[in-house]
Amino acid sequence: MCDHCGCREFGPIAELSAEHEQILDLAWRVAEDEWTDEAGRREGRAELAAELALHATKEELGLYPLLMGTGDLTEERCDRLEDEHREVHAVLDGEAFDRRAYYALAAHIEEEEMELFSGAMFAFGDDEWDEMDRAHHRAAHLHGVAHAH
Repeated sequence: MCDHCGCREFGPIAELSAEHEQILDLAWRVAEDEWTDEAGRREGRAELAAELALHATKEELGLYPLLMGTGDLTEERCDRLEDEHREVHAVLDGEAFDRRAYYALAAHIEEEEMELFSGAMFAFGDDEWDEMDRAHHRAAHLHGVAHAH
């Protein structure tokens, strides 16, 4: 993960970035088939699917539309990023999450970390940061989890 621009100083970006780290760790364990029994495999995939779903909802309710509003994300690029969210879920649902799927997910995350997060840091004012935090709360509510902020 990137730390050079200082975007992690902003709570919503720090939250998304920490989730990226957790997602990549779990995704690697799923790709490497770290579990010795079928129940463990199902549980690992389910945990990854739940983390990805909540995280994608935060981005799709907050980060992406706000970046589109500032002109720092095109509709086409947003559509591609959202398609990538759906693709990783389809691979997980099909139980074919392997190293290739892991690296595709890692590339998606790298694009967000290196380009979108720093773009948000430079483009967003207080109103956008507040809206992004509200979007994270809405996403947590939609997924039935407590939000730490």
